[in-house]
Amino acid sequence: MAGTDPAETSHTAARYGVPQVPALHVHRPRLVALLDRSPSAPLVLVSGPAGSGKTSLVAEWVHEGAPGEPVGWVTFEDDDTRLWQALLDCLARMGLEPPRAMARPQPELLLGRTRLRTLAAAITGSERRWTLVLDGYELRSAELAAEVAYLLDHTLGRLRLVFAARVDPMLPLYRYRLDDTLVEVRASDLALTDAEAAELLRRCGAALGPDAVHDLTARLSGWAAGLRFAARALARYEHPERSVASVVAQDSNINEFLLAEVLRAQEPEARRLLLATCVPDIVWPELAEVLAGPRAGHGLADLARANMFLEPVPDRPGCHRYFPFFRDLLRAQLAYEDPERAATLHRRAAAWLREHGMPVRSVAQLAAGGLWVDAARQLVGDLLVVRLVLGPDERLVEIARRIPVDASDPHACVVRAALAVAAYDPETCAHELARARSALASVPSEATDGGALVLSLTLIDLARACTSDEIETADALVDETRAQLDTTRNPAATLAGAELEALVEVAAAIIALRRGALGRARAALSRIDERAGLPIRFAAAVVGYRALVDALDGQLTQAHREATRAVALADDAHLPPESRNAAAAVALALVALERDDATAARQHLASARTCRSLLVDPVCRTVTSGVIAHLEAASGPDEPVTARLESISTRALGHDPWLAGWLRRQAAELSVAHGRADQALRALDAIEPEDGLGGAVVAAAAHAEQGQEAALAESLDLARTTARPLPVEVTRLLVEGVRESRSKSPRHATPLLERALRLAAREQVRRPFREAAPSVRLLLADNPQLLSRHRWLAGPSAASGIRISPEPTRTAARRTPVVPSARATGTRRREDPTDLSELVVEPLTAKEQEVLGHLEELLTTEEMAEKMFVSVNTIRTHVRSILRKLGVNRRNSAVRRARELGLFDR
Repeated sequence: MAGTDPAETSHTAARYGVPQVPALHVHRPRLVALLDRSPSAPLVLVSGPAGSGKTSLVAEWVHEGAPGEPVGWVTFEDDDTRLWQALLDCLARMGLEPPRAMARPQPELLLGRTRLRTLAAAITGSERRWTLVLDGYELRSAELAAEVAYLLDHTLGRLRLVFAARVDPMLPLYRYRLDDTLVEVRASDLALTDAEAAELLRRCGAALGPDAVHDLTARLSGWAAGLRFAARALARYEHPERSVASVVAQDSNINEFLLAEVLRAQEPEARRLLLATCVPDIVWPELAEVLAGPRAGHGLADLARANMFLEPVPDRPGCHRYFPFFRDLLRAQLAYEDPERAATLHRRAAAWLREHGMPVRSVAQLAAGGLWVDAARQLVGDLLVVRLVLGPDERLVEIARRIPVDASDPHACVVRAALAVAAYDPETCAHELARARSALASVPSEATDGGALVLSLTLIDLARACTSDEIETADALVDETRAQLDTTRNPAATLAGAELEALVEVAAAIIALRRGALGRARAALSRIDERAGLPIRFAAAVVGYRALVDALDGQLTQAHREATRAVALADDAHLPPESRNAAAAVALALVALERDDATAARQHLASARTCRSLLVDPVCRTVTSGVIAHLEAASGPDEPVTARLESISTRALGHDPWLAGWLRRQAAELSVAHGRADQALRALDAIEPEDGLGGAVVAAAAHAEQGQEAALAESLDLARTTARPLPVEVTRLLVEGVRESRSKSPRHATPLLERALRLAAREQVRRPFREAAPSVRLLLADNPQLLSRHRWLAGPSAASGIRISPEPTRTAARRTPVVPSARATGTRRREDPTDLSELVVEPLTAKEQEVLGHLEELLTTEEMAEKMFVSVNTIRTHVRSILRKLGVNRRNSAVRRARELGLFDR
């Protein structure tokens, strides 16, 4: 027993045996003020776990003179039980003369009622107040607690006891709270705040940013001793912010402290309870009994009251959870002492969680025990693997990624395939599915979880095939998946029915889009119930594809509304750009193109490029390539652009004939706009008239430029009988007007031009006028009064409006189309014209984005390396990657290209 130091004096009151405040103690005025909240209170309790800073806080309070009267301090060792002897000795040192009856040493544990009255009379008879700090004393005896309470109640406020202990004293604390005669500082109060932790780290020489400080404080729950150990460890690292997680998990000082000061100090029964119940993240009372036997719930409540790094869970009566760092230590100790028991407890906890409707927690429980095959089987058995594709659920993704790559169980292969398809890696997905099918042959039918393994495999294969396989193969897989959903007996399929059906419908919609069957695609997407609680990422993709269908069909207002809603869903959920589906951004780009807003189109294309899905989605890639072609052709000669479009369409012809035809129609439209009718007709040769692309309309425009009236009439007759998007219908009316003006008179064309303008005005469609054939432009220029009634053609800004010369010569009109210049449209030519598909660049990483910002600042390689704390070679590697992704070969070109794409605006 300590506390025999000579008396110390200060400017306020004498201090007897009060320890000095540790050098690394962080000043905590908020807690000092809390301790001094009620100076007249006879009982002060500072209760917290080992290493939480109880002693240093009370010492700071005393040294600041807050008590206002003499203070005596008694420090108890672990085996000290002689409370009264220590208390009397301290009072004697402070100057209280004990009565003669109490002068001799008292070996008894209890003082007795007679001596208590005598001591109380001596205290009340003095003309001063006495404050005693009992540091480390655990008042567990009910009889002794009754004597302490008697003394406090009969000294008329002249005695104040300050308990600094790990365990609450067995006093009627509820009565003191009711009378407002108790001052408490609990474990939650003792937890260091971010600001206090930052000050501690600074003193230890470990400088961390605010985010890293918050991360460290959260991982250690503000535990003072752990933060001191971590601070000392981090001070040795060159880049401490990167090492926070590993230091908390692996620092030997933290673990040795917890083992020596906490775990080894427990009674065997309490130790067994700690090790048995550390397995789950949250310990429900019933689960505690499953793991540790009857009355385990009561035992946990006792441990929580003893500040055993265990706390009640808010809003869940009876539930407890360990502080993460202590829970991890207990799990490691359990696995070290008895690995078989550890595995059994993890499986037992996982089974209980699964039975009580918590499948994700159940899988996490298996992962926490390193039971990876069990975790993979449950991911598949409960069809949670589908959430990896739809969500993804970040917690499930983290678990799934930790499954060893060499695990050959078919369930593990299916899990890895799901991760691959969610990451837009169809090749890896196909490889893992092939491994799963091979391993499936050796799996007994009773081990397939009621068909969940086969159903999961098929669903993931469909998610891959809808964008990667030939259309007929993917279509057959849709039918197969629907048949399996109809016949499965797995209860999980019923619970996740809406999600599974939504996945099938989106796959069917993508396949329909590849066919050009816009009606079928719209119908499939309309069957998805957004109110079914779909994961946000998937719900945003569904809305994005609806927008893309509408945009391809010329319903621009509806497309813009739906695409904007999809973007808002992703924004509200804070989805990173690379994890989003590109359909919404591509739809917005197509809408902006049709409305002749080049700036907006480029911005939306830049957003689309950040989405990894663009790399594998043939529909989005095709539309993106077409939009880029129109933007580039507006700023210069179109020959390289149309040539690249036809090259891309040729490569797509085998897999996706309709998409190839859509690209050829774009090439033909550009050729007509630039007066090359023969080139346009060659591009249209491969387009079937009835495929809904509107090829007959573009052919009619080409024939009109050639003056071939018979072919023009035939094409227009065909165009009237086939479905076509609204912008193509506008073009048809304009070409009909040209025919009428030639065969009859210009005034007969006016009603057709008026119809075209009114139809276009519904959706603010401007591109057919800007890219009109020379003969159409001439006809429009001959009707200035008609154009003056449609001011909306000026576009979203004067720079991008339709400009038609009021008095063009017919010869010039036939020879050269009037198109906005590069300066007028605000667009620029690409530097690398080798292949239009290269314009769909990979998204830049965070580090590449940072280097790109330094390139804009004109920093040298060496300056960037110094600023980013990396080597010069690393900077050069980042620069090379940026140049490759942006399709340029010089740094200044990369900066210009990034500005065009809006990469500096994020």
